[in-house]
Amino acid sequence: MPDLDMEVDAAAEAGEEAGGEKKKAPLKLIIIIVAALVILGGGGFFGWKFFLAPSEKAADKAAQTEKAGGEKAGEKGDEKKGPAVPGTVLDMEPFIVNLADPAGKRYLKLKIAVDAKDEKLKQEITMRIPQIRDSILLLLTSKSYADISPVAGKIRLRNEILQIINRSLIGVGSVHGVYFTEFVVQ
Repeated sequence: MPDLDMEVDAAAEAGEEAGGEKKKAPLKLIIIIVAALVILGGGGFFGWKFFLAPSEKAADKAAQTEKAGGEKAGEKGDEKKGPAVPGTVLDMEPFIVNLADPAGKRYLKLKIAVDAKDEKLKQEITMRIPQIRDSILLLLTSKSYADISPVAGKIRLRNEILQIINRSLIGVGSVHGVYFTEFVVQ
C-alpha cells in the first residue's frame, strides 16, 4: 500500500501544477487583451487627433472672425483671396447690340457687373456711366460672332471692357474685376 500513497501524492502534486497552469493561463489572456485594447485605443486617438479632428488653426480663425465682426473679416478676406466686399459690385444695365457680321442678323445681349474696390470708386463709376456705356457699345458693335463665340474670345472681351472702364476712371482708382452676368448671342 505504500505504493498507493505515493501514487496519490504524485497525482495530487500533478493536479496542483496543472491547476496552477490553468490559473496562470486566464491571467496571461487578460493581460494580453488589456494590452491590445490600450494599443488600439491609443492608435484610434492618434488617428482622430491628427486626421479627423478640426485643426486648432481653423477654430482660432472662426473665433477671430466672430470677434472681428462681418465687415472687418470681409475686408481681410478681400486682401487675401480677392472676392468682392458686399456693396462694391455695381450692376450695369444690359447692352443689346448688333454684331459686326456680314449678314448683320446676329445680336448680343450682354449684362455686366463691375467690381469696385470701395464705395468712392463705385460712386465715380456711377457718375461716369454714360461715357463708359458709350465706349463699351462701340467695342461690342465692332465684334463679330467669330470673335466672341470661343471662351478665349469672351475672356479677351472682358479684359477689353475692363481696360475701357479703367481708362474712364483716370486718377480715381481702378476696377479690378468685370463679370458677365448675362451673355446671349442670337
